[in-house]
Amino acid sequence: MFFSHRTFWLPKDIQEPNGYEDAFEVDELSGRAAICDGVSTSLFSGRWASILAKAAVHDPPDVNDRAALEEWLGHQREAWAATIDEHSLAWHQKPKLLDGAGATLLWVEVSGSDTADGVARPRRLRCYSIGDCCLFHVRGGRVLETFPLQDSARFEDHPKVVRSVFKRSEIVDFEAMETQCNPGDLLVLASDAIACWTMRQIEAGVSVDWEAYWQLSNADWQQWTVELRQDNQIRYDDSTVVLLRVSGESGKFAPRSGKSIDGLLEQADTALRGAVGSIKVGLRRGLKGLADSKWLSDDRSE
Repeated sequence: MFFSHRTFWLPKDIQEPNGYEDAFEVDELSGRAAICDGVSTSLFSGRWASILAKAAVHDPPDVNDRAALEEWLGHQREAWAATIDEHSLAWHQKPKLLDGAGATLLWVEVSGSDTADGVARPRRLRCYSIGDCCLFHVRGGRVLETFPLQDSARFEDHPKVVRSVFKRSEIVDFEAMETQCNPGDLLVLASDAIACWTMRQIEAGVSVDWEAYWQLSNADWQQWTVELRQDNQIRYDDSTVVLLRVSGESGKFAPRSGKSIDGLLEQADTALRGAVGSIKVGLRRGLKGLADSKWLSDDRSE
């Protein structure tokens, strides 16, 4: 197992959970996880996002082989088309079928052993993206890297997407990033609404308490996100976060500060308990009925 994980999700309209058009997929054993954001103005984009997320994790393409990538996309497009009964479509839906659905996609691959001959070694982290879903690589509460965007202003642009129909004018070209990650690192995959909010916090110098994030239940996270919406801090849009905690013998890595690992862990534990308590106080506000909604079931999240 390359990592443990938590997932959080909230539809843009809490009264219409079936309208949720983001998607995510995680496989701890293979070390892969993906997140997608379906374009709401396109037809059946939620289905398309789900197909892409599953395929990226369980049958990822070789993005450096154009022919293989096109073949992979062809299989996913066929899978999407097979879910649609054209005869049941309304008259206004049929013209939109020609344009198909659109979705952004980001997935990560964690590989390699964390030890070699008894010596601690970093793992390899690869990330592939098209669009504005983002990865935040966090170590010791500090964001080391963001990918593919590094500026919140970029979220105002129309993102590139993967389409469920072939169009000669659109070339699917993934951005790629490769780096190293250590056991204990946190990899945060976020769809655009949450990613944009997070980027703004970083730019403003506001510290995001990632450890408290990890401890939240999905219901508490949803209430917190609803509060952000009510305060106009985040867009009313499908919101999704996948947290991956890199597995391994993190205790074998020497701390850079010169303090002992035990001391650092004790200090972090004390700060975490205080942060969780503080956040939970704020989370009690919000929509009381949200926690009782039928769609807030544990089977959709970890």
